[in-house]
Amino acid sequence: MEISILKKIEESLENGKRAALVTVTEATGSTPRKGGTIMGVFEDELMGTIGGGKIESVVIDKAKELLKTGESQTFEYNLTTTDELKMNCGGTMKGFIKVFLPFPKLLICGAGHVGQKLFKVAKTLDFDLKIIDDREELKADVPELTLGSFEDILTKERIDENTYIVIVTRGHLLDEAVLNLVKNRGAKYIGIIGSRRKITSLKETLEKNGEIRDNIYAPIGLKLSNGTPEEIAIEILAEILKIKNNGELVHRTIL
Repeated sequence: MEISILKKIEESLENGKRAALVTVTEATGSTPRKGGTIMGVFEDELMGTIGGGKIESVVIDKAKELLKTGESQTFEYNLTTTDELKMNCGGTMKGFIKVFLPFPKLLICGAGHVGQKLFKVAKTLDFDLKIIDDREELKADVPELTLGSFEDILTKERIDENTYIVIVTRGHLLDEAVLNLVKNRGAKYIGIIGSRRKITSLKETLEKNGEIRDNIYAPIGLKLSNGTPEEIAIEILAEILKIKNNGELVHRTIL
């Protein structure tokens, strides 16, 4: 059962879902289960048991709360009639609820100069990372490239509130085609590269169709770079991190 629980946690993370592992770290007296016992708590499933009864019900409820917040937490209960659980086992149970979060997904649509630089920098961070392009000749520059048509790849890709999408293809018409494939699928962030003239035209089209969304950022990136692909990549990633971490555009210095 323990191996099955760990495999289920891995499967949940691969599918972009959170999972909680409940571990009994210490048990004394007449507790239902002993130290080292584990249980898996998922959005729509439970695996294993820490003994059943009132204590398990309370710990499951706490684990489900933590799944929503993404936090991990210890727990401790005295299993007596005078404790909050009103149990008469006569022991003490301590444990830890570890919540596992899937890595945020970063989809880079376009493997040109900017896309390649962004991919290189993003590989150093904790992203579920994919770079996509339909140009076979770019495979030599980016061995990890997911090669194929944007439509075929993106229509099959899982996109949710933990997904960040960068659109930096070889031209504005393809950029707009890629945007149309992803704009209504719940991504946390969609950034589109381009000149202000191009983005103004795009904005007019989106407004006309009633499709302006607060998750679309165009032109992409914070205003930091000197215009080179390397620095553009950094300002794009800086904007993504600001959104992901609810960051602030302030200096840390106190001098």
